[in-house]
Amino acid sequence: MLGQAKIGLLQRAVLLQLVVAFMLYVTPLSAGAMFVLSPASPQPDKSALVPGLAVQYAYGMVKWLDIAEGYRSYAKPGKPLTGFMYGDTEIGEKALTSDSREEVSAFIKGFMHFEEGVHELEFQSNDGLRVTMSGIKVYEHDGRHTCQTNGAIQIKAPKTGWYAVKALFFQRYHTSCLDLSIRRPGGEWDWTKPEMYAHIP
Repeated sequence: MLGQAKIGLLQRAVLLQLVVAFMLYVTPLSAGAMFVLSPASPQPDKSALVPGLAVQYAYGMVKWLDIAEGYRSYAKPGKPLTGFMYGDTEIGEKALTSDSREEVSAFIKGFMHFEEGVHELEFQSNDGLRVTMSGIKVYEHDGRHTCQTNGAIQIKAPKTGWYAVKALFFQRYHTSCLDLSIRRPGGEWDWTKPEMYAHIP
């Protein structure tokens, strides 16, 4: 009888751990949080900037962001991205500016330009995406999934200017997407514009 009670307690403990893990997986990283960013210092010289975000690609089977990260040492430069501005592909289309439609890991970096104030950002990806701004991890949606968001986040830009951004993205099979919409709180959602993105080659 005591043995059955212990087994029951163990089963409940395991179930609780699974529930907590699931909640961590589906809950936006930023739930209820405001991320205060720091402008790039010094601000990049306008003459040194070129449009879009720099990207490097590696190719291989991947199901999770940490596995994608393991490909970083194999990554090679690709054509710069316009920004986080890549909607749903058709089956057969290549992911982002890569050479493949499947098994792609992308290592992205550059700058985004924000006006002073608070902004809501909503990333969408297919598949995994991790975003860091001003050295702060502000968004993560791991695993394989359709083009979807893990929830909107809020960022505060203390002053108008350029802010450093890095992202890790992977595409597993079939279609892909990587895009970002933005709004001032209470305003209208809109897609980000190409002029918001730049990098130093």
